[in-house]
Amino acid sequence: MPDNQKFETMGMVKERNMFQLIVTDVDGTLLDGNSKLPDYNKKALLACKAKGIGIILATGKTIDAVYPLIKELDLGLPQITQSGATTIDRNFTITHSVLVGQEHFFGLIRVIKKRGYSPLVCLGDGKIFYDQYHPNMEHIKAVGEKIIKADQIETDYFSRQAAVISIPIKETDPLDGFLRKQYGHKLQIVRSGAYFFDILHKKATKGNALLAILKKLGIPKSRVVALGDSYNDLSLFEVAGLNIAVKNSYPKILEKADIVTDTNHDCGLGKALYKHVLTQDASI
Repeated sequence: MPDNQKFETMGMVKERNMFQLIVTDVDGTLLDGNSKLPDYNKKALLACKAKGIGIILATGKTIDAVYPLIKELDLGLPQITQSGATTIDRNFTITHSVLVGQEHFFGLIRVIKKRGYSPLVCLGDGKIFYDQYHPNMEHIKAVGEKIIKADQIETDYFSRQAAVISIPIKETDPLDGFLRKQYGHKLQIVRSGAYFFDILHKKATKGNALLAILKKLGIPKSRVVALGDSYNDLSLFEVAGLNIAVKNSYPKILEKADIVTDTNHDCGLGKALYKHVLTQDASI
């Protein structure tokens, strides 16, 4: 469907000046292929802020990894991290977290290890631990995450604090399908990139975190714009009034989007904001 055809034919015409909140994914959407914030995207977000439109990052990143971006954009609203498992305030204090749960933790870690893989455990505070290194973990470090070596992750401490269990595997890896079949009915299993396979509590989604924030801020769903590219952004699209996918998104995201903009490499986010939110020319 053409860029804004669906936008104009959704049953009710959305006024382009009605939006109060922009909620955007980070890697693959806001940032370019080198995990950098393009100047054009930054300019578009700051222009939204200048018009009184709030900005929320909804990311799979941890608090520490997203900290520089929040500071650079001077964001004051609550921010969603760890794919919805943790919400933080403007002081980077955790205001809400949803943990995996001890009832699942040990069995899941053992199953993963038994099949020859090395999981990472991300705690509610955003610290990421592993006890057996695998070269694929370099993909996690490449997007600004720090991983910490532990003697053993199968402990009561990690079971009580775990917010996300991650395995750096591709979608074609047999473990992907196996874990979805075995645990998909019990836990939230999402993919946010080529090597980003995450397991969370069933209620730990970006969409649920956003709903809680909207309730607190008193903002209706219809006044929210969501931007994303990966499976963990689908829950955002279920909440927002207008959904925008960058062209490099997974097929299911493209299907659910009201608008498909340019790729993250070509400042698709900035172009979409200027065209559909700020109503300015999208040329760069």
